[in-house]
Amino acid sequence: MSAYLFQTNLKRVSLSLLIVVFISLNCIVSAQDYTLVQGKKLLEDEKFEEAKEVLLKVVEQEPENPEANFLLCKVYYLLKDHDNSIKYGKKAVKLDDSESNYHLWLGRAHAMQAERGSKLKAIFRAKRAKKEFEKAVELDSTNLEARRDLMQYYIAAPGIAGGDKKKAKKQAEIIEKMDPCYGAFAWALFWAGEKDFDKAETFFRKAAELDTTSNYWFTYQLGFFIQGQEKYHQAAEIFEKLYNEHPDQTGALYQIGRTYVFAKDSLDKAERCFKQYLQIEPKKETPDWAAAHWRLGMVYDLQGKKNLAIAELEEAIRLDPKNKDYQKTLKEIKKKK
Repeated sequence: MSAYLFQTNLKRVSLSLLIVVFISLNCIVSAQDYTLVQGKKLLEDEKFEEAKEVLLKVVEQEPENPEANFLLCKVYYLLKDHDNSIKYGKKAVKLDDSESNYHLWLGRAHAMQAERGSKLKAIFRAKRAKKEFEKAVELDSTNLEARRDLMQYYIAAPGIAGGDKKKAKKQAEIIEKMDPCYGAFAWALFWAGEKDFDKAETFFRKAAELDTTSNYWFTYQLGFFIQGQEKYHQAAEIFEKLYNEHPDQTGALYQIGRTYVFAKDSLDKAERCFKQYLQIEPKKETPDWAAAHWRLGMVYDLQGKKNLAIAELEEAIRLDPKNKDYQKTLKEIKKKK
C-alpha cells in the first residue's frame, strides 16, 4: 500500500472515529436531557416515587446539576421526607444561588422540619425557613408563592423566631396589588392571625369567588376555614357544591364525609362518601386510602358499630403503620365497652 493511500485511509478512519465519538456524546447528553425532562413530567403528573427514582439517576450522572437537585428537593418535600428535601435543596442553592424557587422550596422544607421535628431545634430551623423565604422574595419580587409563604411565616412564628405582624401586613398589601385573588387570600390569613374571624371569612369567600386555579385551591381553603370555625353544615355545602359541579374533585368528596364526622351528623352520608372515595385512586394532593379507612372507622364508631370501626382502623394502620393518629384512635375505640 502506498504511503498516500495509507495516509488517506488513516484520515478516513480518524474522521469516522470522530463522528462516532461525536454521535455518542450527543446520545449521552440527549439521554440525560430526556431523563431530566422525564423526571419533570413525572413530577407534574404527581408520580412522585417514580420521579424520585429518575431524578436520583440524573443526579448520579450529573451531581452538579442544580435543577435536578432542586427537583429532588421538591419531590422529597411532597413525599414528606423533609430531611432529604433539605439535603438536595441545600445542594441546589449552593450550585445556583440566583433561583427564587430553589430558596422557596428549601424554606418550606425547613419550616416543616421545624413544625414536626424536635421542639428544642424548632426555633433554629424556623429561622432558617425565614431566611430562605426572604431570599426567595429578594431574588424575585413577583413570586407570589414566596411572598405568601413569607407572610404566613411572619403571622405564625413567635417574635423570637422573627414573627412580625407589621411585616405580614406589608406583604398582604403588596400581594393584593399583584393579584386580587391571592390578595384576598393574604388578607384572609392576616385577619385570621389577628383572630378577627368575621373579616377573615369575608376575604376567604372573596378569594373563592375569584378562584381560577385548576384544582380550586382557594375554594378548598374557604371550606377548611369554615370547618375550623365549626360551621359544619356551611362547610359541607361548600364541598358538596364543588363536588357536584366538578366530579373530578374527589378531595371534596372526602371533605364532605370528614365534615359530617366533625359534626357527628348525617353519618349515613359520611359513610357513603368514604366508601365511594375508597373506590377511586387518590390523587397525591388528596388524602390517601389509609386516611379514608381511618375516617370511615370514626363513622362506624359514632354509629356504635365497634367491630366495623376496629376493622377499618386496622386496615388504616396496615396501610400506614407509623401513623400515630390511627393507632391512638384504634386504642380509644378498643377501650370502649
